[in-house]
Amino acid sequence: MNCAELGNALALTCVPVNEGLFYMESHVSVPFDGNLIGAYVEEIGRGRVRISDNADTLFHAMTVGIQPTAARGRRLATIAAENHVQLSDDGELFVACDEQDAPFYLTQMIDAAAAISYACGQWQATGESRFEKIVSSALKQAFPGKVKRNFTVTGASGHQLKFPFALGVDTPDVQVVQTISATADAPHWPSVYQALGKMIDIKNAIPGIRRTVILENAQTNEISKAASALAECASVVIFSTPARLTEALKAA
Repeated sequence: MNCAELGNALALTCVPVNEGLFYMESHVSVPFDGNLIGAYVEEIGRGRVRISDNADTLFHAMTVGIQPTAARGRRLATIAAENHVQLSDDGELFVACDEQDAPFYLTQMIDAAAAISYACGQWQATGESRFEKIVSSALKQAFPGKVKRNFTVTGASGHQLKFPFALGVDTPDVQVVQTISATADAPHWPSVYQALGKMIDIKNAIPGIRRTVILENAQTNEISKAASALAECASVVIFSTPARLTEALKAA
């Protein structure tokens, strides 16, 4: 099977792994951590291939705190079957097919991974953190009547993206705001990856929308890493005091 030809036909990036095995990366991001969805394609002989996500889809879900249960597993297995692939007991999405049918099943694999990721995102804990409460109080005081909680907008992926705050939603200058708490004196990295994915998705859908991430203060080197990761798709504000937060948001 020609890796490059398959990639070009489906607008995927082909990365050879070794003899008879390559990785096909899509432009579709996981909604909760920003990783791009992809699949491994392995030649298994007699003109057939095996396509697998190597259990990456559910692994990413678990890294942001989504817990597996038997009922959830059955729901996800149904989603996989609806997209003509299988979900193993070990969490792997896979299918075997003739080489000539690989483009169809590769597309189905990516659709299944995207649908399962979205379903997992609905199970993510949504309780308000201590830091989010602090930011909420500061925003309400600084922007009375202009703060929208749990603002939802459709991203370029077609998924609904929820932001804890938005400012000026009834104006052309709407600003979405994502908070990221610190744990053990470092940004909560799963939340950083989730924010990155959401900001890229909304940037591609609405390039002109103002996008801001507020980081709870932590170790300087860890904050710098998180800010650098987010800087390409959002303005990054490191929280110190409510007054400085107000100034930074107005300038973002």
